[in-house]
Amino acid sequence: MSLEWLYTFDELRAYSVDMKQGKLRLGSTIKHMPDLLETAGISLPENPKVLCLMAGSCIEGLAFAQLYKAEVTCLDVQKRMLLKGVREAKRRKLRLKTVVADAKELTKKVKGTFDLVTILGSPLAHLGISDFDGVVTQVKEVLHRKGTFLVEQSDMVFRIMPYYRDAMVPNVNPPVINVHISFNPKEGYFERLLFGRNKQEVSRVFLWGPWIIEYVLKKNGFSSVEVNPYADPYLTVQPFLFTARSSWRIV
Repeated sequence: MSLEWLYTFDELRAYSVDMKQGKLRLGSTIKHMPDLLETAGISLPENPKVLCLMAGSCIEGLAFAQLYKAEVTCLDVQKRMLLKGVREAKRRKLRLKTVVADAKELTKKVKGTFDLVTILGSPLAHLGISDFDGVVTQVKEVLHRKGTFLVEQSDMVFRIMPYYRDAMVPNVNPPVINVHISFNPKEGYFERLLFGRNKQEVSRVFLWGPWIIEYVLKKNGFSSVEVNPYADPYLTVQPFLFTARSSWRIV
């Protein structure tokens, strides 16, 4: 399924760095990134190597590169979105490498180790639990011995369950209607039909609760997992930050 047409929606323009809302979000991310890392209990080394998974147009990656002189690699399945980040990095004279790939193919597409691996912006609604489990396993292979894995995700169970059958209008111009089709309790996702004037798309929205992410991280050997609420200015509900480290970090 291609998500590119969805980035014309009003509510998603903040994720595209070449649009006005995306530029504002980038400025906000640069301003608030130190607070985010402090909340997560993360202190980066000098000139860190950072890997951003499910990176979109690299908004968080650009912030790391500008604030911390980080060597950043952004991985996403959408080449078109990554190119927007590359253009912005060149304009700002920042170091930014991109990899067009699914996060499930991490170790096949990315070499080397990183001080920090991130999944930011609450993108796990596009990923099933078993797939995330596989991604976490691969993250451990590319994480530096003293590295940290940082995940940001809102509570999808709390957000969706009270009104999951409601019809929604995610965009007014052009008009788009979002309606419920089915719920798969075994796999943990809803199917929604996005119905526009010229295009229709069926998408899956996976349910994520903080306890699920914490369990998957610990299951994969991250014995130190901290969970902290965080006020993201671009999310209507409060996300959580999951800071995962391996047992060798524990004194």
